[in-house]
Amino acid sequence: MSAIRSTRTMLAACLLASAAPALAGDDPADAMAAFFKRMQATTTPFEEFRFMSGPEVEANPVWKQLAAQTLAASLANLGRPNEAYRTFPYRDRSPAPSGLPTPASHRALPAADWVAAQARHLRVVMVNESHHQPRTRLLTLALLAPLRAQGYTHLAVETLAPNPLPKGYPTLDSGYYTRDPVFAALIREAIRLGYVLVPYEPESGPGQTQQQRETGMAQVLADLVRTQPDAKLLVHAGYGHIGKEAASQPAQADPMAREFMRLSGLPVLALDQTKLGWEDGEAQARLARAFAIRAPSVLLAREGATAWSALPARYDASVVLPDDDREALRPAWLSLDGRRQPVAIDLTPCLGHLPCLAEARHAAEGDDAIPADQFVMLAERDAGTPLYLAPGGYRLRYTGGDGNTLGERRLQVPSAPDATTTSAAAP
Repeated sequence: MSAIRSTRTMLAACLLASAAPALAGDDPADAMAAFFKRMQATTTPFEEFRFMSGPEVEANPVWKQLAAQTLAASLANLGRPNEAYRTFPYRDRSPAPSGLPTPASHRALPAADWVAAQARHLRVVMVNESHHQPRTRLLTLALLAPLRAQGYTHLAVETLAPNPLPKGYPTLDSGYYTRDPVFAALIREAIRLGYVLVPYEPESGPGQTQQQRETGMAQVLADLVRTQPDAKLLVHAGYGHIGKEAASQPAQADPMAREFMRLSGLPVLALDQTKLGWEDGEAQARLARAFAIRAPSVLLAREGATAWSALPARYDASVVLPDDDREALRPAWLSLDGRRQPVAIDLTPCLGHLPCLAEARHAAEGDDAIPADQFVMLAERDAGTPLYLAPGGYRLRYTGGDGNTLGERRLQVPSAPDATTTSAAAP
């Protein structure tokens, strides 16, 4: 089973667990099988998006419900992260717990700084993400350099395929979630800094239980630290896999981090970015505004400097994300803390061919590379939307709604401050 198909199969299990109670009158397993058979027939993120947002899904209420989370991931991959979140908000509709931190009781500190200080005395740091929110990849990106300077050697990523970068750059075969340009930028930076990439997702098969998956992931990582005593790991995983609390995963499974600690005997620093969804998502935003959060941050008690965790039995600290650009089509955090800049491109080739995908690939990488950035144009009013690119040379490709290439151009992004006015030059 390929890594992409394996990830899609596990995604199917998650969707079935969440959607089955609402699929009255249909056999959830049959509906899921038919839906994923059709989805697996797609070969590119843009083709997957066109299926998810197309007439087949729209005409089938069951498929439309099943498609919601995957459509959100597709929107995020194709450069519309805020729309992705609105499509599938990861929320807890219960009220926020009493006793949330306030500026009187806590102070905010950039999470990268706090984690780097804690990591000096550890061998394993784990950070989680929400798969359809690329901004939950920014903290791991920010941690790569300071942890590497402290001797961290390996980056373990849940989604990676075996031998993920045979050509030296991420492709569609590298992993399911790494097709997101922000995730691909994280992988490129890790390689540049000298990290060893570690795929640790066990091969899945019929009948695999949640506990088998959690323990299988933990065993791969435990074997690594046992056989390589100098290895220090930064682990990037989805949602509750990094939890330390027993029976906190679906089907009452013990999560991967807890299993890893049991198998290895090593402590873990676990950072959560996914569980502040109370008040229909507004609790996280309220904290961000109260503490004027400008970068992923932890909240430290003014007395004792203990990091605040919404679920202290499960995670060592909760990360509060900035509450900015929620209505922007392409939010400013896509600059990746200054690594990239907004670059104006000519989207007129897309007019009359919607939806239309504009992709910018590094000039030194092949046509199979994950783009440095991409944007799916859905309406003519999107024509002024920029890409976010670092200085350098790129190949720009336009693909229309029928899947055919509309044209290709070269693009040079200068390092000068006026790069926001750069436009693609015709060959």
